[in-house]
Order: sequence, then C-alpha cells, then structure tokens
Amino acid sequence: MQEAYGVYCHEHFLQLFEKATQAFGLVYAYYIVPGEEELHMIYLLDAIREEVLIDGKPYITLGIDVLEPLEEHARMWEAWNTGMAPSGYDTYDNEFGKTYAWYSPVYLNGEKLGLIGLDVEIADYNRAIAANTARQLISIAVVLLLTEAIMLWVINRFYLSKLRHLAESIAHYASNKDASIAGKIERNMLGHDEICTLGSQTAMMILELDNYMKNLVETTDALSNMSQLAKKDALTGVRNRLAYEEELKRLTWRLADGYTEFGVAVADINFLKRINDTYGHEQGNVMIKKSCKLICSVFTHSPVFRIGGDEFAVILENDDYRNIRELVKRFNDSIDALQKDDRLEIWERCSVAIGYALFDPQKDDSVSNIFKRADKAMYARKVEMKALR
Repeated sequence: MQEAYGVYCHEHFLQLFEKATQAFGLVYAYYIVPGEEELHMIYLLDAIREEVLIDGKPYITLGIDVLEPLEEHARMWEAWNTGMAPSGYDTYDNEFGKTYAWYSPVYLNGEKLGLIGLDVEIADYNRAIAANTARQLISIAVVLLLTEAIMLWVINRFYLSKLRHLAESIAHYASNKDASIAGKIERNMLGHDEICTLGSQTAMMILELDNYMKNLVETTDALSNMSQLAKKDALTGVRNRLAYEEELKRLTWRLADGYTEFGVAVADINFLKRINDTYGHEQGNVMIKKSCKLICSVFTHSPVFRIGGDEFAVILENDDYRNIRELVKRFNDSIDALQKDDRLEIWERCSVAIGYALFDPQKDDSVSNIFKRADKAMYARKVEMKALR
C-alpha cells in the first residue's frame, strides 16, 4: 500500500510540473535536492520524462544524480546556500537552446527541503520576432507576391491541413476520451517534417495517457479492495475493530446533527477459553463462527462487528432498533435451544451473553456511553447464564 501510494503521489506531482511547464511556456521544470557528493544535485521530479529499460520493460528514470559545477550553476547554489531565490539567472546552451534558469528554495514547516528550477527558452521569442520581420519585408516586396502565394499553398497543403487534422483529433479525444484516435493521427502524419513528428508524439502521448488512466483506475480499485480487507475480520467475515471505530465516528457526527434512533448491542461468548484449552483452538474457532452466524441471522438490519476475540458489537438501527426486545428474546431462545441439543458437539452449543442499550438523551452524551451501558447489561446476562449453568 505504501509503494502504491508513493507511486501515486510521485505521478501526481510529476503531472503538476508537466502542466505548469505547458501553462507557463517553460521548456523545463524540475525539483532537485543536493546529493551526498559535493556539488551534486539529484533530480527527484523531472517534467521531461526519460525512459530507462529494466528487464526489457520501460520505466521513468528517477533520482538522476548530476554534477553541477559552481562556476556553471552559480545561481542554483546561491539559492540553496542562502535559502532565498536569487535575483539573477543561470544561462545555459543545451538541447533546448539558449535558456535561462531560475531557482527557488522549498520549505516545509520551516525546514529547507530542496529547490524548484524553471528553464525558459529565449530563442523562441527571438525566432518569433525574426519571422514577423521577414513576413513584413516579404509583403513589401511586390516581386515576391507570387513566391509568397506558392509558399502559402505549400504550407496549407503540407502543413496546415495536418495541423487542422491534428487539432480536430485532439478535440475529439478531449470530448470522447477515445484512444483509437491515436491510430488515425499516425496514419495522417506521413512524412519527416516537424508536424509529423509532433503528430506522432501526440499519438504516443494519447496512448500513454489512456494506459496511465487505466492503471490509475486499477490502482484505485486495488487500494479500495485493500481498504475493505483491512476492515474485515478474517475468521468470521464480518467487520472488525477498525471498522467499528469508524462506525462510532459516523454515529458521533450524526448524533451531533440530532440523530437519536440508534443503540448498541454487545455479545460475548461464554467459556471460549475453556473450549480452546480443552478441545483446541480449531474447535474454539468453530464456536466463534457459529456464534457470529447466529448474531447475524437475528440482527439482519444492523452491521455486526467482531471487536475482540470473543466479543461482538451490533449497531442497532432501523427495524432492529425498533424491535430490539423481540430480537434479544429470539436470540436468547436460540442460545437456550443450542444448549439443550445433545446431538451437537460441546463447542457447537454456543453460549453467548447479550446486552443492549438504546440512546437516551437523559443518560447519554456520547456513543461510548451507550456502549458502556450495553456492556454492563451484557455482563449482567453473563452472570445470570453462569448461575443457571
């Protein structure tokens, strides 16, 4: 569960970094912490996913340890050493082009944890300015009108039509979440130009996103199943102590809202230790399961919890709340009948004491107080049963 939760959290924050990269026009966004070696940084969150093959399967590369020399990354180390965002930027020439990097320290409860780095490519803006200037010069030169018209036709024929198809496909996927659109994008992006590359990458992204969503749903279902199993008693199949504590919280909230038509019944198995010591724990388990089955068969409209080795609790609501006297009598009659049945083994003749208490605004200011009164009534019944025996 911890590993599944850790993977979920990492993917959550990785997507936040990726969305920030797209939303703010960044080329790179990342979270780094100093490594054990001097002047080394470890990239814990990297908005550009790099792939590594492990046993033939692709995974995201995590925890990349990189040497960051002080002379090349002065602002990075200034941000870490001073604990404040520097006033300037580090400048790089890398695979993204000429970029400016800015850093900000991350604090949690006053503790400095790491740095967030953001890279911006200035060349994009310079290219846009140059392209606009070129288009203005071309518009002035009348002699180039024909050439421009031909260029526009070529662009429309080989580029814009592909862009329109790509935009329509993305819109279709956004509306219908149909991953099969990735195949159509691939078939319409034939060539080696940048748009075809963009289309292929978009198709790959759609397939990866669809696969991620399926995995996320499966992980969510698995976590839900694990949560349900954690609240289930392995021996009897009813809910366990953890589930009972959560039910008490629910009742406490409802009690604060004015809900009063509920109660608690407590049942305790008599002589279970004697059965375990005399006949073995396997026979003791038979008695526990048979006692639980009897409780569930009587209180059919209320949740049953095994809150101890030989103790059960029932939250009385609805018809069970309204008919509690009749149900307790039916339960005690069933116990009496089992005690008198000579055909059964001794561990099958369940002896269970039960007591209950209904919410009384004159006596109860909390759910736990109702349980105490029910537990007291159960012990009174237990004494009565042992005296009769």
